[in-house]
Amino acid sequence: MKDIPIFEVGDRVRVIDAEFRTFWANGATGTVAEPPAPMLALADGWSGHVRTVATVNGPRPYHWVILDEPRRDSDGDGPYSQAEIAATSLHPLADHRSA
Repeated sequence: MKDIPIFEVGDRVRVIDAEFRTFWANGATGTVAEPPAPMLALADGWSGHVRTVATVNGPRPYHWVILDEPRRDSDGDGPYSQAEIAATSLHPLADHRSA
């Protein structure tokens, strides 16, 4: 997970996935949060607020993000107000990292 940012709960972020330009959350802003209990029960790999997922390119961290404005996905489902998003798709909003 070299050079992949790990955010803290409370960090403000913008979603920008340069590899998947049609990603439904691209451009959204939000706040990194603890995942809800049902998500912890549903998906393995959570350690605190970071979920590590095994991929063909090695382990990849994900964060739970509460979006500022709900969005629909590319199929029109939603609107989603929260989502699990790859750390590589998250970028800090200037001067809005948690202390």
